[in-house]
Amino acid sequence: MNGHKLDEIDIKILNVLQGNARTSYSKIAEQVNMSHTPVMERIHKMERAGVIQNYLATLDRQKIGKPVLVILSLKIDPQNETTLREFESAMKLLPEVQQMWVVSGNWNFVLHVSAKAPQDYFVFLMEKISILPFVGQTESAFVLRDSKAYTPYILDAKSL
Repeated sequence: MNGHKLDEIDIKILNVLQGNARTSYSKIAEQVNMSHTPVMERIHKMERAGVIQNYLATLDRQKIGKPVLVILSLKIDPQNETTLREFESAMKLLPEVQQMWVVSGNWNFVLHVSAKAPQDYFVFLMEKISILPFVGQTESAFVLRDSKAYTPYILDAKSL
């Protein structure tokens, strides 16, 4: 954290926020046995340092009309820094791509892609992915059920 190591209070605050990012400063202060202002200052400091990157709402894909989730693995050809960066930049612009990882092993990238229906995913794959000149092999796996969609990081003083 810009030269500042997280202490036990910071860790407690982060654990509370991971459970519910809308928890008020006052409620967090109660849970960590501090007053409102120091808790608020610690949170702002962690935001500035990039420890807390964002606050998100977890949405139900079914209820927002995006029930299809596909894990798309793909290779870039040729594999060089330029094509990897170009692909990465192109994917960041696509709203269907929910998450993206650069990975080692048989694939270069793994993407989580959301769609209304399998046919919509097929159109996405054909019109936005396969047309890119440096996309080689792809493999799609349709998620059948969410078993564990999000888990907070387990933070304690020993882990840092």
